Amino acid sequence: MGFWEALFLALLAVALGLTGFAAYRWWRFKKKLSYAEEMVGKEVEDLLALPNLRGVQVPINLPKKGEVVLFFTGPGCKLCPKQEKELKKLPSNLRVERLDVRTKRGKALAALFRVAVLPTVVVLKDRTIVGYFTLFTTKDKVLKALTGKGKKG
Repeated sequence: MGFWEALFLALLAVALGLTGFAAYRWWRFKKKLSYAEEMVGKEVEDLLALPNLRGVQVPINLPKKGEVVLFFTGPGCKLCPKQEKELKKLPSNLRVERLDVRTKRGKALAALFRVAVLPTVVVLKDRTIVGYFTLFTTKDKVLKALTGKGKKG
């Protein structure tokens, strides 16, 4: 086998390796985004069930009645400022909480709601998840989730 054949095989192996790695990363990304479908319809109390910590209460300080929009943000998030501008367009009577994943409360709630991608918007109605949006969402999708016409994004 000559030099060019060996070079061709080496380049082919590198290309296949990079393609496999990219496919794996895409699969993991899609798996993280699939939480949106699983989370809609769950109650916050269902998420608090920790089998290994019996009797331990996790304080989350969310109202039991009403509509709340949780907006998770973090450092280096390029879409977070755009998402924040979009959420400011929501009606003023709707409670929007901006949670930085670097703070203690933000970390706890991000772990509770399985936040893996920033920005993430979780829409709660009477402590039930009615909308779970990863990456960017519009105010119309949030309002549709609250009225029951839209479920996920």
